[in-house]
Amino acid sequence: MLVREGERICVSAPAKAEAAPDAITADYYASLPQIQLSPDRIRDPSRPHPPIEVLLDGNEVGRLVECAIRHPRPNMRNAVLAAIWNHPETFRQILQFGLNAPEAFGEIRNLVAEELAKTAPAREAAASDETRTLLPRMPLPAHLRDRGKQRS
Repeated sequence: MLVREGERICVSAPAKAEAAPDAITADYYASLPQIQLSPDRIRDPSRPHPPIEVLLDGNEVGRLVECAIRHPRPNMRNAVLAAIWNHPETFRQILQFGLNAPEAFGEIRNLVAEELAKTAPAREAAASDETRTLLPRMPLPAHLRDRGKQRS
């Protein structure tokens, strides 16, 4: 995490993200979930930092993730995908949404249908070729050939 104010660098350290207490709006009608970013002192104990925290609400996190997904560099997009893949329940929710997408998300429905159509022939071919092996069966090494005969 790099926190900078003009030319002055406030903090330059690895960041840790954790859930923060919800923020209540001024009209008391909404509770906004928040994420807290702070320097990870465990990873960088040699450089003590004053306590600096950055709080992001749900909308800000949404814009941040959207920016990362649309980032021109693949490494940034892959970081978001890795976070999703490493959390099975989130992956399940995304997959279920793709399978049951409402009419308003026709593009997503078409993408899911195309991908399922691509995998169906591969599964059918694999099922019909189950008896075929890719490599011929190799004979047992000499020191293992006699073991089966000794047990009988």
